[in-house]
Amino acid sequence: MSDVRYDDAQVAKEFETVRYWTPAALDVWCDKIADWIQPTADSGPVLDLGSGTGIWSEAIARRFETAVVGVEPGSGMRSYAGTARSHPLVDFVGGTADAVPLADGSASAAWMSTVIHQFPDMHAAAVELRRVLAPSAPVLIRSTFVGRHDEIELFHRFAGAEEKAAGWPELDDVIEAFEAAGFKKALLERVREPMFETYDEFLEVLPMMRHTDTALAHLDDAEWEAGTQSIRDARDRGETPWLLGLDLLVFQ
Repeated sequence: MSDVRYDDAQVAKEFETVRYWTPAALDVWCDKIADWIQPTADSGPVLDLGSGTGIWSEAIARRFETAVVGVEPGSGMRSYAGTARSHPLVDFVGGTADAVPLADGSASAAWMSTVIHQFPDMHAAAVELRRVLAPSAPVLIRSTFVGRHDEIELFHRFAGAEEKAAGWPELDDVIEAFEAAGFKKALLERVREPMFETYDEFLEVLPMMRHTDTALAHLDDAEWEAGTQSIRDARDRGETPWLLGLDLLVFQ
């Protein structure tokens, strides 16, 4: 679970700023999932589960010219999405991973971006996704897993963030839950996306990340200052920020 206040309008605004800092990252991921999202005239909408402020819902709708339903439990996130990410092909509705407000077999794909660590019950979520997805429809998970955090710079700069992430789902447990629900693993691939061009950019939004990132929201002031100083030191040494390496895990 998260310490981030997803019902708070200001948190939603900061979340949008931080996560949309590098729009090129959207193109990287849309390119990666293009083989899995191929809408037809009679295919159902793509489900964006845990849609937040709608960044990915809008990107998928625009790129693939398909309807998207963003399901998000946080009222602040949904409210902001309805304004900032308004698009004729996108609807934002309330719901949770184990209670998705879609009809049986109606969705053509499911997209989940950095959200599965929020699920109280992975097995229940997998069963619910099996219910709402059409036969052979893919589940596309953008995430990180225990033991696979090596390309996430925040975890190297903030020791407490790495400790928090150690309690997130393990890859084998996620695979087991989805296979038990009737899915088969189709792909596991590391995807690298741009974040910041300079550490000055990084430092500009870092205070907002403290309020909007699950791995950072619990840190005390001493942990926060130590991590921030590590970034300043890297800047002063003339280094550049890392690419962010996350996993694309696909089930079908």
